[in-house]
Amino acid sequence: MIVVALSLALILDASPKRETASSAIMRETAMMDIEVAPLLSVAVTLECTARASGKVENCRVMGETHPGFGFGEAAIALMRDATVEPGAEDFQFARTIQFTP
Repeated sequence: MIVVALSLALILDASPKRETASSAIMRETAMMDIEVAPLLSVAVTLECTARASGKVENCRVMGETHPGFGFGEAAIALMRDATVEPGAEDFQFARTIQFTP
């Protein structure tokens, strides 16, 4: 019985394993790629209403490549004071805003 317990203890070794320097560097490099690469290109598509007077209003986010990072709100803020050429009637339009580093 003791032999079985010792055999199981040796098989189920729970001691911490040392990570080699090269595997640590590879893991950190992979994590950097995951954290940085996705934010190299961020796009937000808005739908807005252009009034006959030329004022742009009621912008809302239709889609964004990285939701939850605040880019949608930033795109809406960029359109807050936007104007278009005055026309005969109100119309809706879509605009995609690219954020680059």
